[in-house]
Amino acid sequence: MPFINLRTALAQDGPITIGVVTPLSGPAQLIGNFVRHGAEIGVKHVNARGGVNGRELAVEFRDSKANPNDASVAARELIGAGVNLQLGTISSAVALAMGPLLQSEGGVVLTSGAGTEKLNHENYNPHVFRVGDSPVSRNAGLVRHIVKSRPEIRKWGGIIPDHEYGRTTWKIFEATMRKAMPELTGEEAVIAEPILVPYGSGDYRNYITQAMRLDVEGIYTSVYGGDAVTLYQQAKPFGLFDKIDVLLDSANEFLVATAMKGEMPALWSGFHWYYEANKGNPLSDQLYADYVERTGDNYPMGWAAEAHAGIMAYAGAIEKAGSTETTDVIAGLKGLEFDSATGMRRIRAEDNQAVKNAELAYIEPSDSAPDGFAVTDYVSLPGEEVIEPANPGKPLDTSIL
Repeated sequence: MPFINLRTALAQDGPITIGVVTPLSGPAQLIGNFVRHGAEIGVKHVNARGGVNGRELAVEFRDSKANPNDASVAARELIGAGVNLQLGTISSAVALAMGPLLQSEGGVVLTSGAGTEKLNHENYNPHVFRVGDSPVSRNAGLVRHIVKSRPEIRKWGGIIPDHEYGRTTWKIFEATMRKAMPELTGEEAVIAEPILVPYGSGDYRNYITQAMRLDVEGIYTSVYGGDAVTLYQQAKPFGLFDKIDVLLDSANEFLVATAMKGEMPALWSGFHWYYEANKGNPLSDQLYADYVERTGDNYPMGWAAEAHAGIMAYAGAIEKAGSTETTDVIAGLKGLEFDSATGMRRIRAEDNQAVKNAELAYIEPSDSAPDGFAVTDYVSLPGEEVIEPANPGKPLDTSIL
């Protein structure tokens, strides 16, 4: 009777475990919770249809605390346990640290919302994939939409977090606005120097006072999470958002609205996934229904869909490669086309960046809405029209935006 290595047999026939390294404590825990739910719902969906190549998926969570050091420890721990396929990164600083680490340790990671453009440009690493929208897709799409819909708004200011994500978003906003305004209106944009604010500040009043002195008609901000809620709450008594015509919010989706309700300022926000824009898509409808059933929250946010998309991408890549080995999965991810809650996505082989639609929604206070706010407009911009060309290993060329 031939010898059977039980450990090897179990590894080949047992569940395929995907590690999820995301904030499960600290200021970014709220976003990490969306990632957790999205990953779990994605695994449930894949397993319900028979798994991948006859094997079920499983997830194992680790707390990144949105900190590169903590995330690195967690990623190494997972790889040491044989979990080479990972997702969940939402912090730009964490995502930039993960590339060299996973390359040296033999793993791969799919980001679930990290916003730095460097991931698919000068810091490109073959072991890091962004299965969601690029920061150019999100922010250039937001700018071009507002220039087309509100061409009379020409004077702009910015309130920007002084870290990697903030600097990325402002660079894209300014370059796109300076190019789009003359192209679409024949007029030049007037853009004030951005007001840089510290991450995690509990007091923005001095920065709000600076903003009140600006001669602007629109403000762009990429302050996010709890910081954005604090900023908006403190700005309300000053009347900051009453003195402008347009507020562009890079990424908060429903975070501000659900916290402030009828006290929120009206704003356009970028979305990784807005479920109303994807009604009729079975993956979107099921993700929304499962999320609401498990949380009781009627306002899931796009980080859930990005984690869900990460599970769909891994399932597709493993099936395509017929293997869970890192090099095989990387080859399977490159050029992969897969379905998601926002429709079909394609991962560019050149720079590991997905091409997907950019979704935007206008949210404003509403006395008639049960939660005090309502979405009164939204758009979905085709991904091929808003994404920049692949240029791995080189800085983003803002002249092409």
